[in-house]
Amino acid sequence: MPISAVLGSGILLALATPPAFDRLPNGEAVDGQRLVHPPSPNRQIIAFVPDRTTGRDWGLRYLREAVSDFNRELPDAVFCVGDLVQGYARDHGSVAQQREVFLNIVGSLSMPFYPTPGNHDLVSGKRDATDRSFADEYRALFGPLYYSVELELASVVILNTEDGDGRIEPGFSDAQLAWLDGELEALAKRNRPMILVMHRPLWDHKPTRWETRVQPLLVKHGVDQVIAGHYHALQALPPRDGIPFLLLGTCGGAVDQHPLAGQLQHVTFVTIDEAGAIKPFHQIAGCTLPVDWITQADQALAFQLKSARDAVTIVGAVADGLGAAASGSVEVTLHNPLDRAVEFVFSKSSAPTPWEVIDRVDGQEITRSWTSRTAFDVFNPWTTDLSTPFSLAFEPARIKLDAGESGSVKISARCAAQATPPEPPPFDIVATYSDSKERRVPVLLRQRFPLSRTVEVASDTDSALPYSIAVWNCSEYDTPERNSTLRVLSARGDAVLRLALTVPDEQLSPDAKPKDTKASLEDPLADAVRLQLGEGPDSREFLVTFTEGSLAPVVRTLTSDRSKLERSKDLGITLTHSGKDWNLAIDVLKGALPPSAELAGLPINLGVADNDLAYHTQWRWLAPKQTPARLRLNP
Repeated sequence: MPISAVLGSGILLALATPPAFDRLPNGEAVDGQRLVHPPSPNRQIIAFVPDRTTGRDWGLRYLREAVSDFNRELPDAVFCVGDLVQGYARDHGSVAQQREVFLNIVGSLSMPFYPTPGNHDLVSGKRDATDRSFADEYRALFGPLYYSVELELASVVILNTEDGDGRIEPGFSDAQLAWLDGELEALAKRNRPMILVMHRPLWDHKPTRWETRVQPLLVKHGVDQVIAGHYHALQALPPRDGIPFLLLGTCGGAVDQHPLAGQLQHVTFVTIDEAGAIKPFHQIAGCTLPVDWITQADQALAFQLKSARDAVTIVGAVADGLGAAASGSVEVTLHNPLDRAVEFVFSKSSAPTPWEVIDRVDGQEITRSWTSRTAFDVFNPWTTDLSTPFSLAFEPARIKLDAGESGSVKISARCAAQATPPEPPPFDIVATYSDSKERRVPVLLRQRFPLSRTVEVASDTDSALPYSIAVWNCSEYDTPERNSTLRVLSARGDAVLRLALTVPDEQLSPDAKPKDTKASLEDPLADAVRLQLGEGPDSREFLVTFTEGSLAPVVRTLTSDRSKLERSKDLGITLTHSGKDWNLAIDVLKGALPPSAELAGLPINLGVADNDLAYHTQWRWLAPKQTPARLRLNP
């Protein structure tokens, strides 16, 4: 049972989940409160829950396991570093359900829980920095956006990193920093260690001006530890002015790499003794890990290898096998961006298996007693055709590159004649290197083999072939839905072509005012279709957006100088939504074609983005961007 606040004193004894905060008459918690935690003798242990953002139920398992661990190990209190829910929606009901699930799980904790707000907890899907509705709901349900907690042997200060000039955007407002200055001065008089907790690592955010606005306060008042999250990658950072900085990973949040790359589902404990010593450590599935298990330098190796634009470059494509047997090859150029050797191993994609964690302890290689389920969690069966009709051969299947070196691998592909257009065949590249502790770190680089697609233009729907709008560039954020289907038909009257598109989607995006910026091509606010006709400087590109509240799609095209979008009447659009699918008929008028273009052999590509109630845009395409499909007219 929660213990009531001592009203007007600014002091609150917190035993509830969340604590019984001092509140305004409308029920919203008062920011800047100070909580006094029940005393513990000699030593205190506090625990932290890292980011839980994922939007998928598999992530809740890790949170439940963490709560069970806490109840067995009995830390004095449990904190978090924010992002308790997926959020980023305009539908308050869906976020309310996510919060209810979270609270039902942490509600079984047998010790106090002190929340920290993250961007996913506060930011509206409207992308409106002035929309504080989700922040107000957070304050009413969880508590203040920033406050402090007095433990017996330490003080913990929770900050709100979504407070840029008082708006819901990254940063600290002057008001919050003024409160922090005064609160640290007051807490320093307790002569106890002070721990600063926040969600975003704002020392990496230039507009925050950390070095001039924040770090001096930490040094001035003697802060002893800074803990944050947000990056989904565990790492111990170099101290600043002697103050240790620590970034936590995830506990149910989205990760896509090996734990030795800093991405793992874990919890963190911090012990504080009466002498003021602070000792953090991490734990996963019953195993404790030292704080520097993944250093910033080692995690950066994995990120650099995965994110390097030229690490994997594929040149060429092979016919898709539609109507005739296909064979050919592409060249994969590999570049090693690291300062050490990397071994690249190619293989056909197969059903996921657990990753063993091979560690080194006291110079000896050991296999941890737990495995990583990342391969299961990020595998998307809807978009990965493991039974592909293509057979792939890698020459060579294994190549080792020294630091900064490049090399190439030839991949041959063949398949028998297909009656319907096949999906792009998947293959895997595992890049392995040794980190600073001489551990072998594998980084998975999932790939799709590029196909050269020829699109048959049919005379009627019954004879039209279904072409999948597929995933050509793998992403762990892609939605678990089957691919869209495109049929291409000849047209009459003013139209020269009709595109019949079927997209599996139970929820249309809510109303969203279209933006005419070129950036909306990549990241539109609503459900969207991109149509590209032709190649080179005379090509045409269109963006079609539509929402739940209006089944009259908006058509826009890139201006001739390709600087922005403008409304267009060169496409005729008809949209219907069945509840499980939406069907879009696109009549391509002659004015939509590039100058002097002919339908026969016309390069064409079409992308589909499904945004639903939240926005994390992932595009799927008819063909690889570097190899658009070409139209073929039936005689």
